[in-house]
Amino acid sequence: MSLLWGWQIMKSKNVLINKTVPGMILAKDVIDFSGQILVSKGTTLTDNIISKLQFHSIKSLMICVNKNGELIKENTQSVTSEQILHESHLSKIRKTEEFLTFQKDFNCCVENFQSYMEEVITTNEPLDTTNLLRSIHNVLDNSRNAIHLFDMINSMRNHDDNTYTHCVNVSLICYVFGQWIHLPQSEIGILTLCGLFHDIGKLEIPQSIIMKPDKLTEDEYQTIKKHTLIGYELLKDRAIDDRIKYASLMHHERIDGSGYPNQLTGDEIENFSKIVAIVDVYDALTSKRVYRDPLSPFEVLLVFEKDGYTKYDPSYLIVFFEQMFQTYVTNTVRLSDGSEGKIIMLNKHALAEPVVQVGNTFIDLSKNKSLFIQAII
Repeated sequence: MSLLWGWQIMKSKNVLINKTVPGMILAKDVIDFSGQILVSKGTTLTDNIISKLQFHSIKSLMICVNKNGELIKENTQSVTSEQILHESHLSKIRKTEEFLTFQKDFNCCVENFQSYMEEVITTNEPLDTTNLLRSIHNVLDNSRNAIHLFDMINSMRNHDDNTYTHCVNVSLICYVFGQWIHLPQSEIGILTLCGLFHDIGKLEIPQSIIMKPDKLTEDEYQTIKKHTLIGYELLKDRAIDDRIKYASLMHHERIDGSGYPNQLTGDEIENFSKIVAIVDVYDALTSKRVYRDPLSPFEVLLVFEKDGYTKYDPSYLIVFFEQMFQTYVTNTVRLSDGSEGKIIMLNKHALAEPVVQVGNTFIDLSKNKSLFIQAII
């Protein structure tokens, strides 16, 4: 605490967000466009916090400097201590027989999908969606329920996910989503395939861009955006359901017209594409990337709650998070101040900010905006 007081009286310097690194200390609260505090002053930056601020289009931060004007950096060992504790929870899952079986079938599914798609793209062979769905079902057969599936997927996130892994993740979550909205089994199969093929266009984007650890240049970003058009071109003449083709084209469209490639709005976007858009962003943010660590599910929900209801179909977004986060009631979590507690109740209109019991104290995160859930432990 005394060290914090020392930081508060020190000078500060404005630093561009893409120049910040873990360990730097905020000299000033970071405020979003609505006036809400995103991160409080005195907070030590982590990869997760930097990613969160970038997602909210924060351009620069006031960072503490010492009397010589040098940027202060805290030992990053302490910055990542909560991640180490969270990983210990995942390590327990990784030791179970269930996980080892899941991991084997999951990796087999990814490998089969990769080799199959490489052959299809080069030879123009017809798509055997029945075999692909069978491979997905082999993975699903090792999951007892939705939360068990999410636990298994999260336990696989110990390396940077490639495009094929991401596609399989999205397809598995789309399958569960289809069950949540009570689709017939045949329709769930189509939605699952929408998730599996949504990013297929990235297979023709240079890996040097896909895996680049630094900020993309404007030209590189425009190249990445072409994957929607490329994916549709790869699928448009195939004998498959049109909704699978549309998902490859429309999964980056947003209902307010801010998406790409065609700035579609509302009902112009096909319904399965709207679902894939939500699942795509969720999996991307909760996955490790070369340029950041994964966010916790509650941090992702906070991101969605900020402006998601204007960009994603609210009816699907509400179902997704109500179903998912209902499963976390009674789970133990770690808050952003390091304290640990148990989720007692969800707030209907602020799912990312439930009531948490820490010792004998009940904290309503929807009213205490200085705290958020950093990890499920």
